[in-house]
Amino acid sequence: PAQARMIEQLHEWIEALRNCPKPVIAAVEGAAAGAGFSLALACDLIVAAEDARFILSHAKLGLSPDGGATWHLARALPRPLAQQLVWLAEPVSARQLQGLGLVHGVVPAGQALAEALRLAERLAAMAPNALASGKELLQSALRQTLPEQLASERDHFVRNLFDANGAEGLAAAVAKRAPDFR
Repeated sequence: PAQARMIEQLHEWIEALRNCPKPVIAAVEGAAAGAGFSLALACDLIVAAEDARFILSHAKLGLSPDGGATWHLARALPRPLAQQLVWLAEPVSARQLQGLGLVHGVVPAGQALAEALRLAERLAAMAPNALASGKELLQSALRQTLPEQLASERDHFVRNLFDANGAEGLAAAVAKRAPDFR
């Protein structure tokens, strides 16, 4: 049915956010409800306004969550907390989610986008290959054994060591100057 296709499109967006090699930052003002909460959870970092509220309201509507919300919450929170968010469908504040480690930063109302852009500028000054490796390694860590993860870390480290950005970073450290990554 058409509804299944709409959910599949949402899920394609979620996968695109997770698979993007660059850090993805959500800026949340107001309410992030249902799929909006799922989209925020799919981002690498969330910057939220002090008055932002997050809710998975599906249960109140007789529905189940979509957009990967259960996947992200099950990996980020203890089971009872994830169940509370899914089953009780009660709004949660940005500060509460920050305390749980789901929100990176809480800023005054109206400042979430500006803060997210400042954070993006800081990340843009980093080596893109190193950021991509870090993102990939963090995503693989939960599904790999320690020996598998160590092998992945070794492979990424060696690849980045021989990348032009690795050479630039090391040269900048020796010269005590800021690196100029490409």
